[in-house]
Amino acid sequence: MTKRIKLTKAVLDRLDHEKDGQWVTDTEVPQLVVRLTPTAKTYVARWTSQTDGKRRQTVIDKTDALSVPEARNRARKLVSDDRPKQAETLGDVYDIWDKHYSSTVSVGHAEEIKRTWTKHIAPDLANVKLSRLTNAKLQEWYNGKRADNSAATVKRWIAYVSKFCAIARQRELMTGNPVEGLEMSAPNRRLDIFTKQDIKDLGDNLTGASNKYPIGVALIRFMMMFPCRGIEAREMRWSDLDLDAGTWTIPASRYKTGADKVFPLGPLQIEHLKSLPRWSDTYVFPRPSITGAGSSRKTYDGPDVPITKNHQIHVWKQVRPKPLGAHALRKTIGHLMLNKDVPLEVVSKLMGHSSTLVTQQVYAHLEPQKAAQHLGVWSAILEDDAPKPEPSFVDDVLKAQASIKMAEYNSGEREK
Repeated sequence: MTKRIKLTKAVLDRLDHEKDGQWVTDTEVPQLVVRLTPTAKTYVARWTSQTDGKRRQTVIDKTDALSVPEARNRARKLVSDDRPKQAETLGDVYDIWDKHYSSTVSVGHAEEIKRTWTKHIAPDLANVKLSRLTNAKLQEWYNGKRADNSAATVKRWIAYVSKFCAIARQRELMTGNPVEGLEMSAPNRRLDIFTKQDIKDLGDNLTGASNKYPIGVALIRFMMMFPCRGIEAREMRWSDLDLDAGTWTIPASRYKTGADKVFPLGPLQIEHLKSLPRWSDTYVFPRPSITGAGSSRKTYDGPDVPITKNHQIHVWKQVRPKPLGAHALRKTIGHLMLNKDVPLEVVSKLMGHSSTLVTQQVYAHLEPQKAAQHLGVWSAILEDDAPKPEPSFVDDVLKAQASIKMAEYNSGEREK
């Protein structure tokens, strides 16, 4: 059992290993103890950490090199420094988010928040004390960022700041959220999509560029066929695909919602993927090698990493029919499917949206001719004449997949 004594220089001189044991604790500062050996006496700090609850022990110095008051001060400081840091600035709150909350979202989403913080938020707000992070301060910051960025982009950045403020409120570091009540511009929901002629021109341009940029062209051609996000296509792996079943599974670690996402593939997408060379053992669209980037040969000597966004953008600028981003392909597919009477729930699933509300808000732009067609349905009701149903895109896909499965089944029966 540790002996407890109020340490003084005279007490230290009298301490003996055989008589007093290995440890002697100071009654004034219980975290300060003296370790006794047959040949030495040493000040040691021992305490329970308030950050993780673990026992800590640190050697301070030899007793003949330090006075008792100095040793007590050293022990007090070690214990004090080990307490959880009190968040004072928005940067401190970000550190709390990074340590305790970043793992609650998908890896991709967490990385996006970290990039935004480093590049756009931290330079202006990281050192602002929470007591001075007012609505007026954030309004000024928002207006400054809005001058050079779109309303939708800055609104996303503000949402991240609001997330940090919410954490500060939960920890009683703030009494309110200064983001509330900001005057923000409404995001411009301008419909930037391609026409059918644009899609035809894009297909021709891709064919012309296929020898120079085989991997980049294959990537964009897939994005023209399926309404995925660019990062999802770029990081597609062969292990994600089951081309026989017609599915593409993106694991939770690579999907923005933090849950596994399974997309159905139609015959067109399956045929395209089956036709691709195995440039990489891992990635469907790997990063082109420096020596092989402009070659259409089947061999591949590049690194086993996914194609970069920069290469995608470079190829896209060479082939696009008009100056829109590649994301316009996704918008085009969603818009046209909705206007061809594909059910909202089906389009939402293909787009990978968390709810049909997102699909409605961003993609459900009704074309005038489609509105006229729906009014024609009402006219037919008035005239007691049922309108003729049009063939459904989804029905065609399901029938084609059923035909493939039936052909495989019949082939298997013949082999038996």
